[in-house]
Amino acid sequence: MNEIMRLKMWRNLVCFILLMNGFSAISQIEMSRENTAKEERTQKVKKAKELRDKDSLSTTLLYFNTNWSYTPRKLIVNDGLFGDSLGERGNEEAGNKWSFGLGFRNQIHKNIALEGGIAFMRNSEKYNFEGVDTAYSYVTEYSYLALPIKIYYTYGKSIKFLGGVGITPQMFVRYKQNRNWKNSEGVEESEIFKTTTGFNTFAISATISAGVQFELGDRWSVQVIPEYRIQLNSSNTKQDAYKHYARALGVNAGIVVRL
Repeated sequence: MNEIMRLKMWRNLVCFILLMNGFSAISQIEMSRENTAKEERTQKVKKAKELRDKDSLSTTLLYFNTNWSYTPRKLIVNDGLFGDSLGERGNEEAGNKWSFGLGFRNQIHKNIALEGGIAFMRNSEKYNFEGVDTAYSYVTEYSYLALPIKIYYTYGKSIKFLGGVGITPQMFVRYKQNRNWKNSEGVEESEIFKTTTGFNTFAISATISAGVQFELGDRWSVQVIPEYRIQLNSSNTKQDAYKHYARALGVNAGIVVRL
């Protein structure tokens, strides 16, 4: 009888231990599921907050650009009474100039952006002659205050590709020419000639651009956008001997901030 009692006690003890282990395992599973569910809820809340924060950012960007351009020109004889042969001006070469600009770009559609701004824009050409006893050279600079307007097709987010066209109204600011020469006695001299008269006060150019913008964070980016610009009307007045049309092949590089 005692032996039967001991067997029952051991059996009950084993059942109790197994039952407790089962409860412990079930509790651990439930706690694990609860922790996983809690972590998933936390991640969902975090992602939702990130999306809200991103959506709250403005679609308007402010940019500051520097522009380096190779600036050839088209020079043709004016028609009628004022025309003259090109002479040595036909031997002028393209110059290189820096320009600067600042403006805004607004993403008006998922893939369409409108851009406007203000720029200090310069074109240049140069001439160099060397004879047996003489030398003569100059670098000419045309300066404009410009209002570039462009429309872009854009693609991408953190790396955004842009391609677009635009027009650039330009108000003439100054004509400047650095002149250097050496006479037959070997004496070198120079002068700087500046004027604001004798040129069209207004010019307009067409622009083709294509480049890329790299995001550095939610608000900051950098951009590199090559462009080709062609002036549609002459830099000179109708009474000048020549018609002068500027060209520019260059690169815009700058900083972009989301407002």
